[in-house]
Amino acid sequence: MFGFPEAATILQIQDERPLAKTLAKLKVFGYLTVKRDPIDPRRKLFKLVDPESVVLAMAIQSQAKTPDLTGKLNAALRFLDYYVNGACAAYQFHRYSAPGRIDLSVRLDQMPTWVALLSEKDTAISLDEMPAEKPAKVNVHLRSDFEDKLSESIMLIGGVRYLSPEPLVVLGIARDSPTLEDTLAILIVQRTKLDWKKLISLSEAYNVLRFLGCILDVVNFECRKPLFSTSQIDKMFRQSDLRARVDFPSGLRTEPVEPRYESVASKWNLRLHFSHAVVSKVITDLVRA
Repeated sequence: MFGFPEAATILQIQDERPLAKTLAKLKVFGYLTVKRDPIDPRRKLFKLVDPESVVLAMAIQSQAKTPDLTGKLNAALRFLDYYVNGACAAYQFHRYSAPGRIDLSVRLDQMPTWVALLSEKDTAISLDEMPAEKPAKVNVHLRSDFEDKLSESIMLIGGVRYLSPEPLVVLGIARDSPTLEDTLAILIVQRTKLDWKKLISLSEAYNVLRFLGCILDVVNFECRKPLFSTSQIDKMFRQSDLRARVDFPSGLRTEPVEPRYESVASKWNLRLHFSHAVVSKVITDLVRA
């Protein structure tokens, strides 16, 4: 890591304006990453992308049939491990609400290559918990959370690797990425196509079976008819550990509980904090309409 003064010394540019322009160009072309100093947010910290990653990114770029993001992801198939996660992946399976960014799950050691490959003037890149300086026409969130155990749950759509619906639902419940709205939309739209055996197995592995069953119960309650199999939900209920009363989603524990779902929450021994308005809107748009 280095700051503005070190960059001025190395580049032998003392005038602040041309120095800032030079660093900005290096960033746009994928040779540099930038983040704010955690101690002094006014100060920027820079880091060069290593030469090997830059050369590999150039090799991948040379194989791309189109210069856009999709072309780069297609070309990266033979060189890098990744899958599209979050809202963008969810959209492939519900076509409900279009995403504002693309989440890429990648390996930590391959992150520099992705930075070099995807950096463009009209592309804003976020790295894990480090947000982009400002939004752009294309917004990419690189997340170093690639999981080998999900490699069998990847679907190739248009030459791009997407996480399949089952793990998207599970990760939506476990990590709120994709959001609850996306998770509900996938469950409703894909309900007759989901691999329920796989979904339940993944839910057990991520310890969210109880929450999945509760969500299905809430949707049935809201629909006034069993959109999802009650026998399947009962099976989830019997398999779940309901001894401790917990909040769901845990990130909203400071929000009020939803009184409308009190009976369902009590059955699963949960405190439900997601709004009836959220559930109702998704159901109205995708079921009642």
